[in-house]
Amino acid sequence: MGIEIIKPSSMRMPSREQLSECPLCAGQLLENFLISNGERIIRCGNCELLFVNPRPTQAEIRKLFAEEYIETEERVAEHFIDWRRDSLQREASIIQRLMPQGGRLLDLGTASGAFLGFFAGFSQWQVEGVEPSRYATVAAAKRYSVPVHAGFLHDQQFPDAYFNVVSSLDAFMFHPEPQDDLREISRVLKPGGLLAVEIPGLRFRLLKNSGLVCRLLYGVPARLNAGIHLFYYNRKTLGLLMAQHGLHEILTVPECSPLYGSWFMRLLNTLYYRLTRSVYRVTGGARWVPVPKEFLVYRKEGP
Repeated sequence: MGIEIIKPSSMRMPSREQLSECPLCAGQLLENFLISNGERIIRCGNCELLFVNPRPTQAEIRKLFAEEYIETEERVAEHFIDWRRDSLQREASIIQRLMPQGGRLLDLGTASGAFLGFFAGFSQWQVEGVEPSRYATVAAAKRYSVPVHAGFLHDQQFPDAYFNVVSSLDAFMFHPEPQDDLREISRVLKPGGLLAVEIPGLRFRLLKNSGLVCRLLYGVPARLNAGIHLFYYNRKTLGLLMAQHGLHEILTVPECSPLYGSWFMRLLNTLYYRLTRSVYRVTGGARWVPVPKEFLVYRKEGP
């Protein structure tokens, strides 16, 4: 569950992989969109997906998340629990409401394990996580007494149709091979099972972290964590990707940004979230509404 704190410039990733086509639609009409953190963000002229290109190699990405991205208890407790608690509790409640009978749940990129903690006290739920950070894996399992596996989803070799719910909360933009990951998610997810994904609100993010507002706030033309974040999805592009793997949207809910800073900044953050949430609901989730985040739930085809 990523927070815009890590600076790519402080984590050198010299090896680069050049993509010649869009990872979503295989289109080759790739247009320069903007530069952020010294990395080039490309826009697909066919499906509108935004992604970093060239990007770090698979080996570099694995090393970064295993060893560097989360490495202290302070970062775990503050960035992934304190700042995220309210959002994670709301999202856990939605899953419990959609699946009151419970089942097996797998959280990908579980970080602190806080999301799993909201299920751990219910006998009808059997939960576990996957986390690439070696430090966070141990800390999460100890804190919530739930199984947390080190590494990535493909490393685990879970059985077919094993989980009722898979979640990836504020983490899916890190996945370097979304097609491969969704094939694996679909394989381990039961027919009729749910995939829950939280993504940053793209319109909000571009308004705040690029262009004039970004220059005024941060003194740079763009601040999009490019090179750490590899993809910039919106509801449309993520839906197109999910449909390729038999996953169809059943629910979309606006969500709040991480709550940090002074009490005044936290209050402004909360008020902005409540305002845009109201507009989002009235407009049926219109793309132009700059919500901080979106929580999207997809159902796998089947009975």
